[in-house]
Amino acid sequence: MNSRERVRAAINHKEPDRVPLDLGGSRVTGIHVDEYCDLARFFGIDVLPPKVYDPWQMLAKPDLLMAKCLKSDVIVLENHIEAFGLKNTDWRFWTTFAGNRVLMPGDYNPVTDEKGYLHIRSKDGRNIAQMSPGGLYYDNECPTEMTGVWDFMDPEDWKRSIPLYSDEELRIIEKNAAALFENTDMSVCGTFLKGGLGTNALFAGHTVCDWLCILAAEREYAGSILHATAERAVANLELYLQAAGKYIDTILLSGTDYGTQKCELFNPEIFKELHMPAYKLMTDYIHNNSGAKVMIHSCGSIYHLIGHMIEAGIDILNPVHVSTANMEPEKLKREFGGRIVFWGGGVDTQTALPYGTIEEVAEQTKERIRIFGPGGGFVFTPVHNIQYGVPLENIAAMIKTVMEYGNYPIGL
Repeated sequence: MNSRERVRAAINHKEPDRVPLDLGGSRVTGIHVDEYCDLARFFGIDVLPPKVYDPWQMLAKPDLLMAKCLKSDVIVLENHIEAFGLKNTDWRFWTTFAGNRVLMPGDYNPVTDEKGYLHIRSKDGRNIAQMSPGGLYYDNECPTEMTGVWDFMDPEDWKRSIPLYSDEELRIIEKNAAALFENTDMSVCGTFLKGGLGTNALFAGHTVCDWLCILAAEREYAGSILHATAERAVANLELYLQAAGKYIDTILLSGTDYGTQKCELFNPEIFKELHMPAYKLMTDYIHNNSGAKVMIHSCGSIYHLIGHMIEAGIDILNPVHVSTANMEPEKLKREFGGRIVFWGGGVDTQTALPYGTIEEVAEQTKERIRIFGPGGGFVFTPVHNIQYGVPLENIAAMIKTVMEYGNYPIGL
């Protein structure tokens, strides 16, 4: 099997020749650009300087040669604009705090303040993101605390405030999608950014803390905002799928975190009542108008939400945060295997990958393949993006172990 065939089998709950591997294939399975540079030098691959297609997380866009070296079966179809309104064109050189020369979007022009912080500014001059001196990525500069001032917005006004894909964006997305599909055998993962649901964004002018309170105290209003968001998302999905639908196997619909280390962020019944119908509006459109499988990303303990996600039409769960409460791999596979694809749950990025030995990384890789692999429905990737400072030998051991022990039938 080639990479595309391998991934397609897995996401349709069939056993391919081996467990598919995703390293750098999406903005939630990515590699920090400084780590990417170190990996390239480690493997002796001359692919520097890399492009940083997501300046918020400082993620490198894997070169095709590097993707092959990493044995990745998945490649990302990035948007023309991924973060902060910066267009991924007219690339310019920039040196990271770790000393690596990389390529940033052409309109990336951070302002340094007297304390050494880097600030990205909006077109109207507001600071919207900052990187601390010596930092690795950007933090949003927006209010997050509870204000207690809930100026409710008309849902229709909110819907109209969410921009539609421009003709320029769609032309570039279609061109890039066709190039990846026609010139590689890799599975193409699309990213949808125009109208996803969540608590990590400011909804209708509310801070995150205020929005969480509104979910509990003003359900009718919250539901109307979520529904309006989903309706606008469907309008954008129509445009996106017309451009890229025939080229992608998967589409990342949401990157919102609904869990903490110990439990869900809010009562699962709120998700069932308010979020599930809105998600279903979007997933129904995707399933009825393309062959793409729908992926949702949520860090944290979300065990009590997974059933609702399945009912909402979600096909794929990432990152499968197995080090949090109630997210034991055996339990997840037993209760949800065959109904949702586990795209993640690989080596833990909180413990083993950054801090374990080569032997510990290899053993955890084998364990996750043994648990999640049988019957298909599993794409191996670490639990979230690989950050700077992870021992390169650990990454190499993880890849080697997947290649050696990920063959079907699974029998370690």
